[in-house]
Amino acid sequence: MLIAITGSNGFIGSELVKYLLSLGHEVLLLQRKKPERLENGAYYQRFDLSWPEKVLDLKGVDALVHTAFVPFNTTNSASYINIPSTLRLYNQCINSGIQFIFLSSMSAHENALSEYGKHKYKLEQRLDSSKCLILKLGLVIGNDGLFKRIYDSFKKMPFAVLVAGGKQPIQPVYIGDVVKVIAGSIAEKRTGKFTLACNQVYTLRELSLAIADKAGKNPLFIPVPYWIVSLIIGVITFLHLPFPVSKENLLGLKQLRAADTGADLEKLGIVPLGLKESIERL
Repeated sequence: MLIAITGSNGFIGSELVKYLLSLGHEVLLLQRKKPERLENGAYYQRFDLSWPEKVLDLKGVDALVHTAFVPFNTTNSASYINIPSTLRLYNQCINSGIQFIFLSSMSAHENALSEYGKHKYKLEQRLDSSKCLILKLGLVIGNDGLFKRIYDSFKKMPFAVLVAGGKQPIQPVYIGDVVKVIAGSIAEKRTGKFTLACNQVYTLRELSLAIADKAGKNPLFIPVPYWIVSLIIGVITFLHLPFPVSKENLLGLKQLRAADTGADLEKLGIVPLGLKESIERL
């Protein structure tokens, strides 16, 4: 099968590329820059979500996995890019008989505060899940992304900020489980909307302790209210200094909801790794 992946050089996209190639599939890389080296079975087509009215050449493609997303900041027009661009891709795929898989997030719901969550939720409402597959992911644990940024900060700092006491619900999912579910869903031509995350609900504090243990650290945890963390992030962003989380991450954390994922996991045919087991795989 030939499978197209937008954002194929991103965290989830790059892991998915490796996994699909290992299964013997061919992969069409849809990203801005051409890789220095293409693996056997991999092809490249330049792609940018911000291109207006861009119609891709998807001849021979069996499925398209949409992982690309423009992150929101005060200087870009993400709200005018993500939604219309995703809908164009969706319509092109549906009209061409190509399976469309959209990666959403558990932070996407009607009361989302982050632009990321709002955009994902609006798209969930616009896409017909009887014709495509929508996967709402928990916190993806792997060697990149938000988890890796937090892990790296624990390695460097003697203390760790525990936002609002760390009681927020966290339902992680190991990156290896994510790519397995996507590959299996392509093979089965699965449609519908599913939440892919551990059914066990952890807290931000439990996540922080597990990350610290993996990093071989015993940091001082400092409970800090949301408004102070928001102020700190604002100053750091203004000074263009590195920081593991953004204002968007903080807003997503503030409105996280726990979900019973048992039924969805059964339908997807997977028992995902728990928090400790996922971190041990890294």
